Amino acid sequence: MAKPLGRRFWAVWTGSAVSYLGEGLLFGAVPVLAASLTRDARLISVTDALQQAGWLLLGLVSGVVADRLPRLSIMWVANAARALFAGVFAALVAAGDASMPLIYGLGFLLGLAAPFFDNASSAVLPELVPPAEFQRANSLTQMALALAANLLGPVVGTATYVIWPAAPFGFAALAYAAGALVTAVVSRRAPGRAAHTGDVGPLQLVRDGLSYLLHHRVLRTLATAVGVVNFVTSAAIAVLVLYVLQLLHLPESAYGLVMASFAAGALLGAVLTARFTLRVGERRSVLVALAMFGVSTVVLGVWPQVVVSFAAFALVGFFSMVWNITVNSYRQRIVPLDLLGRVTSVFRMLAFLAMPLGALGGGLVAHAVGLQWTYVAGGVLLLVTTVLALRPLREMPNAAAGA
Repeated sequence: MAKPLGRRFWAVWTGSAVSYLGEGLLFGAVPVLAASLTRDARLISVTDALQQAGWLLLGLVSGVVADRLPRLSIMWVANAARALFAGVFAALVAAGDASMPLIYGLGFLLGLAAPFFDNASSAVLPELVPPAEFQRANSLTQMALALAANLLGPVVGTATYVIWPAAPFGFAALAYAAGALVTAVVSRRAPGRAAHTGDVGPLQLVRDGLSYLLHHRVLRTLATAVGVVNFVTSAAIAVLVLYVLQLLHLPESAYGLVMASFAAGALLGAVLTARFTLRVGERRSVLVALAMFGVSTVVLGVWPQVVVSFAAFALVGFFSMVWNITVNSYRQRIVPLDLLGRVTSVFRMLAFLAMPLGALGGGLVAHAVGLQWTYVAGGVLLLVTTVLALRPLREMPNAAAGA
């Protein structure tokens, strides 16, 4: 019988889930707002690129901060900042001042706060639950992410946008504020410890995290592979609203429903990943997930039909959970706790470096050769990456943790 995860875990989980809802609301509403101002794929793709720029600027810094300061405090401060940004944006949209530069500004500011929340939330989990429960705790966290950020958030975001364009941004501000409040209360009552780094300077702290990852062949390969995944995914998402409108011939309000199909697959993946990895093994699980990302993306380009596309998005959602839960649990299990924030930041930095390039590249490629070929090319790149990852990932244990 599984052991209880404890009140602190569930409180932090609740605060994170509410903040994921804020992310989902913006994820559904921002592209629709952008598409109402322009149908130029290049201009729309800049929104995603700017949002991911925060990882380029502050990704490594956020890892050092996560290893030096209480991680729960970092989480609530980051959410409070995001609540402020979304609230100001909602007020400007309500006043009729929506513009592409304003959207770019929102994306950039949210992108600056995201690395701090993401790194701290990943690194804090070993402080909340024992190693034997990492996979279950990660599954629950990813389930909240899928339900709030990928299912409820985008659907509600697009639906409320149609009713009143400022509404989803105001709701997102409230969600971030609620998440900040819950996590702040937990932090005050039972503050998480900050890792002990002594008098080591910030640059040396960054080098320690970078050196650990670069000398670990499996982590290095996983980070490189997820970088390719993020490059392709960012390219696909950057022009997804045009895919929905022009290839699937669906209305703007259906954009959130397309993302809901991804979320439905992700929820199923969050529930079944533990069984999947137990049967297939950790190493094969990540390789199968990587291959299925490629197959699904090719299908989206070759057969842009509503039923087929929804099924492909659901498949991507399912295997995104398999990948995230397996890789996160593996990283949390093998990296020392005092290094986890920095190694996580370097891992994600290498992974996220590709996202702004993917977002911009998706817009440029779609403008040059069309939406369908953009998806096909991305899928082929993912399949090639799967083949190249076969040999270095042989060093990754195939038996699931605790099996």
